[in-house]
Amino acid sequence: MCPDFLNKTAASVPKIIFLCFVLALAACAGRNMRRTPEADARLLPSFIPTDRPAMGELTAELRSKTNSLGLNGLSGEGGQISRALALLPRDRARAGVINFEIEAGPDAGIYQCETLGRGATSDTPVTGWPSGLIDGVTIYYAPQDAPDGATVPGVYDARNITPDRYEIAVLGGPGELAGEEELLAGIKNPDGKPKPYFSAVYKHWYNKGLAAAPVDMIWNQAYSKRGPGANPEYFERLPAAASPEARARQAAQLAHNPRYYYGPYGRSGLAVHTDRWDAPERRADPRYAGRREIKDFRFRDTSGCLKLRPGCLLKLNKFISEQEKLGRQVQIEVKEIEK
Repeated sequence: MCPDFLNKTAASVPKIIFLCFVLALAACAGRNMRRTPEADARLLPSFIPTDRPAMGELTAELRSKTNSLGLNGLSGEGGQISRALALLPRDRARAGVINFEIEAGPDAGIYQCETLGRGATSDTPVTGWPSGLIDGVTIYYAPQDAPDGATVPGVYDARNITPDRYEIAVLGGPGELAGEEELLAGIKNPDGKPKPYFSAVYKHWYNKGLAAAPVDMIWNQAYSKRGPGANPEYFERLPAAASPEARARQAAQLAHNPRYYYGPYGRSGLAVHTDRWDAPERRADPRYAGRREIKDFRFRDTSGCLKLRPGCLLKLNKFISEQEKLGRQVQIEVKEIEK
């Protein structure tokens, strides 16, 4: 049908008009095309503040350039998809950014926030770990193929880890959870009924008095390119001496999703989360005075996940909830930028 239609159109209008018509069709089809590396690189600012929350500054700069990212409501496999785009510099001494767009309501607009995805770090040399300088300090980074290494570029399915859909287990013994009554109440199963998903979380992924929830990141093989040596395998191989709690946690996860631990280099089941370094009570605590994690966002470990500041995570939660209500599959695409 389409070829006949185009042939008739070509025969009935001047060629120049026909060419414009074809170009217009191509522009519309562009919503199904992948972004170019050049377009992605332009979204990565030359300077990202790391001594203070920078969402306001970065978002204002982004909005001065464009009013839409064009990443919502894309045509995907089986329906529409909407994506947040995380851009991580190849130089892991630098912070990256995450970009997403809320379509309606008081929070409508595009957003850009600082993010980290460098993985575990060390102050001392580790065999096979590359190094970099952060504010004159040498830091060593776990490589991408390590269990807690840098976040692997690719496409991840994203869901807010909320108790209405998730059975949530907090890692750590009873002694570590003392004083965490607010957290435990906030993640408690509201009706006691089985939930379709399961996740284990750390208490420091949450801030007291803030509704922001971690975001589950599940490797999507249909959209992602598997890198060299990235054969699917179990990420979490429990040692023989693993605790009964660890074994129960793995069993619970696999009961909900048998392929949860499959992914690039055997890694999956990651999260977008925050930490407590920005919490007022920690900043006021003399035990943490002068800590470099407070002074500079870039010094914070991520253990293979993506890390955001609390305010940005809350906005990302709203983006995910909104797009799910519109019937779209929500994803996070992670790209590594040479810039």
